[in-house]
Amino acid sequence: MNATQTSPLHIFGITPDSQEAHMLRFLLETALEAVSGDEGSLLVLDREASELRFAMTAGNKESEQKLLGQRVPLGKGITGLAAATHEVQVGAPTYRDVEQTEGRSHDPEAVVAAPMLLDDELLGVVTVVSFAAGRRFDSSVARLVGRLAALAAVLVSQHREISGLRARVGLGDGAQGQSRDARLHAIELAASRIGRKRPGSLPQLLTIVQSFEDALEGVRGR
Repeated sequence: MNATQTSPLHIFGITPDSQEAHMLRFLLETALEAVSGDEGSLLVLDREASELRFAMTAGNKESEQKLLGQRVPLGKGITGLAAATHEVQVGAPTYRDVEQTEGRSHDPEAVVAAPMLLDDELLGVVTVVSFAAGRRFDSSVARLVGRLAALAAVLVSQHREISGLRARVGLGDGAQGQSRDARLHAIELAASRIGRKRPGSLPQLLTIVQSFEDALEGVRGR
C-alpha cells in the first residue's frame, strides 16, 4: 500500500494489519479458490459520498495497489447495482471507469457482486471477477459469494460489538496491560450480545471463529 493512502477499511474501524482484516482477506481467497476466479475484492460503502471504495483485493498484488481507493458509484455496473438493490448480481461488466493494471489487456469478462448486509444495512460489496475469455458465472457461484459476503458482514458486526464493548469498559485498542482474561471476557460478552440480538447469525459467527482458528493454524504451519 502506498504510504500516502489510507485504507477504506478505516470506515469499519478496521486497520489493514488487524486480525479482522486478515480474516476478510481469508474470505476473499476462499471465494476465489471455490469458484476459480482471478481476483476478488471487498468494497466499502462511503456513505457521505454515496460511493463504494475498493478496500482490499486478493489474487493479484499489483491489482490491489492499483484498485485501492478507487470508487464505484451506487447503481453503476454490476457492483454498484448489487449495492443499490441489496441483491447478488452476476454478469459481464458494464462500468468501465475502474482502472486496471497495465498487465491486464482487457476488462474482466465476468463479475459476481454480493452485498454485505447487516439486517438491511449495506456495509459494502464483495466481488469476484474472471478475465478468462468467454467465462460466465452461474447461479451456484452467486449463492456461494453471497454467503461469503454475509459472513464478511457478520465479521464486521462482531468487530463493532467488541469495539463498542471495549470502549464502554475502557479498554482501547492500544491499552497496555490488558489481561488475556479481560480480552476473553470481552469476546464472550460480545458473542452473547450478538446471540441475544441476532440469534440467526450464531451459525455464521461460529463458522467465522472456526475459520479464523484454521487460518491461524495455517499461518503457524508455514
